[in-house]
Amino acid sequence: MKLNFFKASLFSLLLCSTLLASCVSSKKYDDLKASKEALEREQEASKQKVDELSASLKDREQKLAEMERAMNEQQKVLDNLKNEVNAALQGFNQGDLSVNVKDGKVYVSMSDKLLFATGSTKVNAGGKKAIDQLANVLKKNQSVGVMVEGHTDDVSITGGMKYMTDNWDLSVLRATEITRMMTEKGLSPDRITPAGRSYYMPVDTGRSAEAKSKNRRTEIILTPDFSEIYKILGIQS
Repeated sequence: MKLNFFKASLFSLLLCSTLLASCVSSKKYDDLKASKEALEREQEASKQKVDELSASLKDREQKLAEMERAMNEQQKVLDNLKNEVNAALQGFNQGDLSVNVKDGKVYVSMSDKLLFATGSTKVNAGGKKAIDQLANVLKKNQSVGVMVEGHTDDVSITGGMKYMTDNWDLSVLRATEITRMMTEKGLSPDRITPAGRSYYMPVDTGRSAEAKSKNRRTEIILTPDFSEIYKILGIQS
């Protein structure tokens, strides 16, 4: 009787141990499974993040390539315009004019010696020829905007000059005269803006006669149409 009870107890103990071990193994399995699933979710999230970054990088590389192409086109337009202007004005004394590219624009600077007599707002014969030849170039480049800026030195104009009080008047009237000549040559008035700067934008701040001579000038600023690059950059033009 005692032997049977001992056997029954031993069997119960073994059964409990087996069930307990089974429960522990099942918990470990569930824990491992949960860890595996969490790791898989992390890997999937990481992969998705990498895919998003790759797509973003590809988009940026494409945008950079488009910008580079547009900037190359912009430089080509500027160089071609500069070369055309130089060719049209090559017969004039290079000391009296210059053609340069700056800040995405072509600057044509003409001395007052080339264009005007002292204190005058009427363009002389040589200056008229230069303006006419520049206008011919601009008629072939219809998308180019034009600003005509009159500049003086800081010497006050002679008193009693008709219709002029100071260098503001002189610079504005000279710019307006050149603007009028260009429109008479066939350029649309809405393309050209005259402006007078008086002596407030000198190219040489020295006090010598040479410095003052450099400052007495007319700058014709040519601005090509760069709407394509503005569009790429997301700028409203």
